[in-house]
Amino acid sequence: MDRDLWHHLPYGYPPSNLPLGTMTIASEITAPPKPQLPQPPATQQERRTVFFTAGVWLIFLIWTIVGLVESTAPAPVQIASWAALIVFPVVYLRGFFFPEPFPQVNRHLNTLAYSVALFGLGGIMSLSSSTAVLNVVPYVMAQWIFNHRLLTGVLAVAVLFGGAAGLVTVMGFSAYAGWFLGSVGSPAIIMIFIRISIEMGDAQLHRSEQLALAKQREELASTVHDVLGHSLTTITVKVQLAQRLLDTDMNAAKTELADIENLARRSLSEVRATVTELQHPDLAEQLNQAKTALSAAGVSFDRPEQLPRLTLVQQQVFAWVVREAVTNIIRHAHATAATITITQEEATMILRIDDNGIGLSETTFDKHHGLAGLRRRAASAGGRLDVHRLDPGTRVEVTL
Repeated sequence: MDRDLWHHLPYGYPPSNLPLGTMTIASEITAPPKPQLPQPPATQQERRTVFFTAGVWLIFLIWTIVGLVESTAPAPVQIASWAALIVFPVVYLRGFFFPEPFPQVNRHLNTLAYSVALFGLGGIMSLSSSTAVLNVVPYVMAQWIFNHRLLTGVLAVAVLFGGAAGLVTVMGFSAYAGWFLGSVGSPAIIMIFIRISIEMGDAQLHRSEQLALAKQREELASTVHDVLGHSLTTITVKVQLAQRLLDTDMNAAKTELADIENLARRSLSEVRATVTELQHPDLAEQLNQAKTALSAAGVSFDRPEQLPRLTLVQQQVFAWVVREAVTNIIRHAHATAATITITQEEATMILRIDDNGIGLSETTFDKHHGLAGLRRRAASAGGRLDVHRLDPGTRVEVTL
């Protein structure tokens, strides 16, 4: 996903015939990002989901089992076929849990290796049941359709289906034509539709998040407009008044100039605060900056080596919390060590930031404006921020 689209405030002026903020939405609500390779399951819940959704198809190995039971092949051949049948589900499921067992090569070659292994096992089983190798085809299709981009998967399915159809013709399985369409053709169509629905769901989720974030930006941009519009108008009027008073009442003119200075300073502070709201930090970047800042302050830092899959909202809320919490650790905690962890519990993500410093005197938010702001931000995203005392130190925890 192109994070630059989200984490940098677009510069430039909107067309005069559009209200302020419309250009923000027009620039943000773009086509979904270029499809990325499906990622392997990273959490226990995701692994269970993959196990059941991919493993349910193994029930169709029943046809191979029937063929092996009825086989009249020599005993050594049957033993080898049964052994291949036992190994087959392990290799098949491993392809979803670990789609890149050889990280030095690309995903295509890794999937090709899995395909060769699955067809090899199917070939061994076919020594006892001649149609067993055809039963393998849908499982190889699944490896390609669910571990690759949609276009790659569809092309692979077409090639595999064509090859299987050719094998039926060459091997004289014409009597199994109807069976072939049901056991190979139907799964192929079902898998393609499932993959398309996944793509559409991801695109819809991406667009919904874009709309939500663009709405936030539009509201903030309107705030900037209102602040500057009112302030600049007031400053303009006061400057004109001060110019007229210069020749008649110098003291009054100085008073107006002082008011102008105070108004300008206040407006500048308001603009800075609002622009800070408009900027959406990147979580990975914030973790890198946290490591640099804490190391410079003499604080050892332990952070996740790899981030789990997070929504855009989760990434940005967590990034804000990391920024504020690390600042507090450096300024106030007198800590020597800090740890950041991100874990998943059921459908929620939990960010924890621990330090071994002196801790907070109390864990309410009344006297901690930064934490109070983070608490509101987390609540607006449907989450919760809590602060806990440790012995020693403090824990800032966000559940989202």
